[in-house]
Amino acid sequence: MEQLSASLAKNIPLLAERGAWTAQEQTELLHLRKIHAQAVKICSEEKERLGQHLGALQANKEGWVAYAALGEYDSDGNQA
Repeated sequence: MEQLSASLAKNIPLLAERGAWTAQEQTELLHLRKIHAQAVKICSEEKERLGQHLGALQANKEGWVAYAALGEYDSDGNQA
């Protein structure tokens, strides 16, 4: 996502230097901006969700270590 954003930031001004945008190009650019904003939002939300999940795993680390000492258990705590 970071590479795409950097590429857009670099190339859109270069395209604009070629002259006025047509109505179709303007419409497509607005659509691209909308899709890009949605992708950034989705990535941010997933980053937050993953951070919370990793935090919960870290908070329960002692319990997971205790389960591991007793035998193999799945992610729901059921013996495998």
